[in-house]
Amino acid sequence: MSRETLLQARDLQVHRGGARVLDVPALDLRAGEVLALMGPNGAGKSTLMLALAGLLPPSAGAFRFRGADLQSRGDREAFRRRMTMVFQDPLLFDATVAQNIASGLKLRGVPAAERHARAEDWARR
Repeated sequence: MSRETLLQARDLQVHRGGARVLDVPALDLRAGEVLALMGPNGAGKSTLMLALAGLLPPSAGAFRFRGADLQSRGDREAFRRRMTMVFQDPLLFDATVAQNIASGLKLRGVPAAERHARAEDWARR
C-alpha cells in the first residue's frame, strides 16, 4: 500500500562556523509512518529537526510538503502554520496556559481581542 509523502527533503545541508554540520541526501516522511531519530550527542538530530521545522535555514537543499515546494514564501508560511516542534526543555512563560498560547499569536500579529478569545478557547479544550 503506497502512502502519501508528507515531507520530502533533498540534499539538505547546514553549515555553522564554516563547517558542514548536517548533510542529508534524501529524506521522505510518509503519512502514518513513525520515524525514530537516534544518534549520539552532536550527530545532528536537533539540527535536522530545527531545519525541517523551518526554525533553522539550511545552507543548501530543498523541501516539499505534500508536493508543495517550500522555497516559495507563501508555501513555506502555510507549512510553518501546520508545523510545531516540542523541545526537550520547552520554553513556557511564568503565566497561565491561555497567556502562553496568546504569546505565539501575538508574534504573528493577531489583534489583542482575537488573540485573547482564541487563546481562551484553546485553553478550555
